[in-house]
Amino acid sequence: MTHDKTNGVNTVSGRSSASEARWSFGDRVRVPSKPEWGIGSVTRAASTCVKGESCWALTVRFPNAGIKTLNTSVAILERVEETTESGAGEAAVVIAEAELTAGDELFGPMAKRRVEALMVVLPESCRDPFKSLAARVTLTLELYRFNDSSRGLVDWAVAQTGLDDPLSRFNRQELETHFRKWSEERDQHLAKLVREAKFKGEPVDRELSRGPAAARTAAARTRIRR
Repeated sequence: MTHDKTNGVNTVSGRSSASEARWSFGDRVRVPSKPEWGIGSVTRAASTCVKGESCWALTVRFPNAGIKTLNTSVAILERVEETTESGAGEAAVVIAEAELTAGDELFGPMAKRRVEALMVVLPESCRDPFKSLAARVTLTLELYRFNDSSRGLVDWAVAQTGLDDPLSRFNRQELETHFRKWSEERDQHLAKLVREAKFKGEPVDRELSRGPAAARTAAARTRIRR
């Protein structure tokens, strides 16, 4: 069983590892594929068996998704063992530092730039050069589930920062500004992947066809420019 502990998060790096790990009431957990759910708290944990493999059936209360039932035989989970006071790891530290130094002529602008960089960066999984182009395209397409509606902005901000209540740190206008820049970065990244796939002769049309209309439009604009 292997774990990768970074920024206070103990990542269960595979279904067999997740099944072996012991879970109990009060454990804090994040679902990497649904970061907008926030950090949940286990309210019930029961050991079970699926297809001859030991695993855990978990009931988890998420701040932004309510109660979910998860099984470690199929769900990839992150056990959050240590967090900052705000419960968001590195992101919370960056944001907290920006607030503390807001009035400082030297460190204030530097901290503000760190927050701006944090708010526009895409998930590392979308940019991982060791993943296939098709996998990176698929992961990037999943980012189009976020939009600029009230609910969409909050979901995106939770996923981006790890904060359970991003509106406690940002107002609506700030979130809209950050989201607009992030969505431009997302579109440009998708366009870059499409161009790279074309150059290498690795078709990704099947992946694109499964994406939402906004993603297909962004990819189409890339082809027109070419």
